[in-house]
Amino acid sequence: MENSYTAEILPLAADKINQTFFFEELIDATAKLEVYKEKIKDSKLDSSWFMPTLQQKEALASSQLEGTQATLDGVLINQVLPNGRDINLNEVLNYHQATILGYDYLSRHDFSDEFFFGIHKTLMEGNVRKPKKIGEYRTEQNFIGRNDPTHAITFIPPKPDDVPFLMGNLISYMNKPDDNFRPLVRTAIIHAQLETIHPFMDGNGRVGRMLIPMYLFAQDQIDLPCFFISEALERDKIRYYSLLNGIRYNGNWNEWIKFFLATVTKQCEKYIDIITKINDLYERHLDSARSLARSSGIVDIINTLYRFPITTAKQISEVTDIPLSTVSRYLSTLVENRFIYSDNKSRNRTYYYFDLLDILR
Repeated sequence: MENSYTAEILPLAADKINQTFFFEELIDATAKLEVYKEKIKDSKLDSSWFMPTLQQKEALASSQLEGTQATLDGVLINQVLPNGRDINLNEVLNYHQATILGYDYLSRHDFSDEFFFGIHKTLMEGNVRKPKKIGEYRTEQNFIGRNDPTHAITFIPPKPDDVPFLMGNLISYMNKPDDNFRPLVRTAIIHAQLETIHPFMDGNGRVGRMLIPMYLFAQDQIDLPCFFISEALERDKIRYYSLLNGIRYNGNWNEWIKFFLATVTKQCEKYIDIITKINDLYERHLDSARSLARSSGIVDIINTLYRFPITTAKQISEVTDIPLSTVSRYLSTLVENRFIYSDNKSRNRTYYYFDLLDILR
């Protein structure tokens, strides 16, 4: 393997893709995505309370695909007691912040070089891995190697001189596609193309996975930044990487798209189940908590626990504007009745909402 890859130009030629090959998977994925959207809309708990927690879970899963060593509990504790020295946690935090930046940008603009530069710069900030160029396209040849001790090269992306043109072509396709594919099929094509171009010296995998829900959001396929797929790709990562290489060496777009659509269906089913369980837990605990303290304050505290399932009295007080002494009293009541658990420290006492954590884990 000596030569850099010559990437295809989008839109793909008509003979490259046989839509009948993945027709059933497309129907299933489209239907499940609609059910998932409605499930979020119908939630008794406002999605703004539980969505940040699910976004943290996605940030963790995408970072783990790149070898980041972190846990969900560690990520959630870091929201309460930040550990700026832990590179693994900072990588997850950067991913989450880059996602927020991306959605904010797309609410006002189309995709652009500026969009990609912005999310890449945020992704690489601080004491995480330091490529030579941050927030700009690469000007050197890069390589994709095995994630094992050999690090054997499995793919050589396009020449650096070709990157600006290829990214311009990809961005044009994302903003004004000239084909008859459904948005979910285009999403599969866009993700694979970004990973093939590999426009940055580092962070390409995370940018590419971040792009999946962002493109669906820009195409009005989802209403919120709430489609999380990295966990499913982590489970099937050997097949994921193998099928991407299948496009590059065999032109096998159909197998890749079929896999991608099936992954969308599986992950929608998983998150439909998660949100159903979150809704059931919320209704059950909210009714019980109201019987313990007949005040709107207890509702605000229960809501906050869905955004911060590992938290402190100080954090809840800052989020809800409820006096710290009142928050502490309510939390003590919830601990006494086994809604939540405390580490009983005299300072920075931390509270754990284990019933919700069990669902998320």
